[in-house]
Amino acid sequence: MPAALAQACVVDQHGGLVCGEGKAAMRVFADTTSPSKNYAFAWRSEQGLLLGRDIPDKVENVLIRIADGTVLAKLGGEYWETGEMRANRYELVAAWSPDSRSVIEVANSRWDSDSFAYYRIDGETATKLDLRALVEPVMTARLPPRNRQGNSFRVRTDRPLTLDERGRARFTAMLYVPKSETSNDYQVQVNVRTTGGKPSAQVVSMRRVKAD
Repeated sequence: MPAALAQACVVDQHGGLVCGEGKAAMRVFADTTSPSKNYAFAWRSEQGLLLGRDIPDKVENVLIRIADGTVLAKLGGEYWETGEMRANRYELVAAWSPDSRSVIEVANSRWDSDSFAYYRIDGETATKLDLRALVEPVMTARLPPRNRQGNSFRVRTDRPLTLDERGRARFTAMLYVPKSETSNDYQVQVNVRTTGGKPSAQVVSMRRVKAD
């Protein structure tokens, strides 16, 4: 993937923001913009931003600073949209803290949350904390041993997903077997704290809820 040089973001013909040019260009996902309007998620690919109905290959999602297009962190998802087309059976959600210093990424493909992570912004960079690696084992341990294998993990984006200034993340996640009629849904709270620029987290509550 070409390095993204810091360049101002401009509006394209579809009304979206594009940062950079050529193969280093990135397109902003408007609905992931921070409350301060300073940061957002964007996508890029090795071919640059394709036009028309071409499908991009080797897509990366990134966290950027909108003022100059600086990339603060590479995200875990591979979602894309061109203004005419978008990735099928994929969604990307950003849950920002009110002060715009932290954000949670949920990148869902058809069956799984491919990436569920927390990012703490500090100047020119952002530090990542993998929330799926923290939460999924705790949820799995609550299932009967015979039901712990073969499950997909997915954060439910149709339920509230919030992050406050104190680092308290609240969300609903599920463990389920794809194409089955049942799932194991939990309301979860994770508290994140940052010490010496390094975030850490713990699950402080987890409650089984009715799936719908």
